[in-house]
Amino acid sequence: MNRRNLLASVPALALDGTGIGGAVQALPSPDADLHVLCATFHRQYAEAHDEANPAWEAANGASFDIFKELDDLTPATEAGHRAKARVAVVMLAMFNEGDGYGGGDPQAMFALNLLRDWLGEA
Repeated sequence: MNRRNLLASVPALALDGTGIGGAVQALPSPDADLHVLCATFHRQYAEAHDEANPAWEAANGASFDIFKELDDLTPATEAGHRAKARVAVVMLAMFNEGDGYGGGDPQAMFALNLLRDWLGEA
C-alpha cells in the first residue's frame, strides 16, 4: 500500500476502531526475511552452545550457514540494521572474547564495542 492509499484509508480505519496504528503494523516489513534469518541464527547459535544438546555440531554449522546468508542482505529499516548488528555482536564476541578462539584483535574489539554502544548493550 502506498502512502496516498494509506492516507486515504485513515477515515475508514478510524471508523472501524483499528486506528492508524493497526494499519501501519499490518504493512509488511521490507526486512521480513532478514528478521527471520536473524532469529533463526540466534536460535541455532544457542542450540550450538547448549552443552546438553547432542546435535550441537549441526546447530553450529547451521548458525554459520545463516551468518553467511545474512552477509548478502542489506537492511532497509533501522530495525533490520539492529537485527543484523546483533548477529555481528555475537560473531565478533565469539571470536574476540572467548569460546576458545583467542582473539582480542583491537580493530574487532573497537567494532564490537561500537555496535554494543549503538544497540544500547554496552
